[in-house]
Amino acid sequence: MSASGDNESGILVYPRLPVPKGQRSDKRLSTQRDRRRRGGVSVAAIVIAAIVGGTGGWFLQPVIAPDPRIAAAARRASDAETAAATQKTRVEALEKSLDAATRGKHDAEAKLAVARGAEAELAGKTADEASRRKVAEAVSAKLRPAIDRATGALDVEGGDVHLRIADRVLFKPGDDALTDHGKAVLNRLAVALRDLPDKHLWVQGHTDDTPIALPRPPPPPPPPAKGARPTPPPPAPVVRLPTNWELSAARALAVVHYFQDVARLEPSRLTALAFGQYAPISRKDRSINRRVEIVITAARPDK
Repeated sequence: MSASGDNESGILVYPRLPVPKGQRSDKRLSTQRDRRRRGGVSVAAIVIAAIVGGTGGWFLQPVIAPDPRIAAAARRASDAETAAATQKTRVEALEKSLDAATRGKHDAEAKLAVARGAEAELAGKTADEASRRKVAEAVSAKLRPAIDRATGALDVEGGDVHLRIADRVLFKPGDDALTDHGKAVLNRLAVALRDLPDKHLWVQGHTDDTPIALPRPPPPPPPPAKGARPTPPPPAPVVRLPTNWELSAARALAVVHYFQDVARLEPSRLTALAFGQYAPISRKDRSINRRVEIVITAARPDK
């Protein structure tokens, strides 16, 4: 095989073989078709990839990029939970306040009931005291004609009537025997007391603080003469009322006995009491303290 020409490099270059025109054109067309086919395939692949990618992206969007609506819903749920917790706290606080208010109301109602009960009791006592005083004033008015100022004094204390008779009106000094004037005073008083059968009489004896003068003992007998028998000492005087206790008790009993034995008042209505010198009504005038005090009060209830 001979070369078509010489080359200075010494490399043999074979000449190109001639290609018929028809074959050359067909080959060119085939190449162009291949290129168009590959281009079409590429475009189709790109379109398909775009579709698949878009669809996958739509499905994968919640995973890759969270939906803002879900985040908004989550915020609303969180806000709702916070509001519910706040509301629960408020409700619990209101319930506690309501319980405290209820307890306070009950306590106030209980105290009000006690206050009303005390008020009613006080009103009842006041009304009872007023009624007793009214009755006592009626008793005092009934007894007043029997007692003049020279004889004694009448006072109303609460529901009781206190009749104070000076000791000189009824007794001699230091004695427990009623004088005639004293008996006349008690007679007038007994007439008025007979019209008060539902009243009890507390007859109280009072003295001042002056000790009772006791008789002196007799002097001892002279010494006997030599060989004579000694003379026995004289007996000591009998003292019936050695202290103010005995004197006040004896005077109260004297009045009670007169009401029972002479005036014929019911004995169950009578009580004798002795106070001696220990219930004075004056610190300056002792004569006022020497008295017989008759307290006219309501009858004692039957046992």
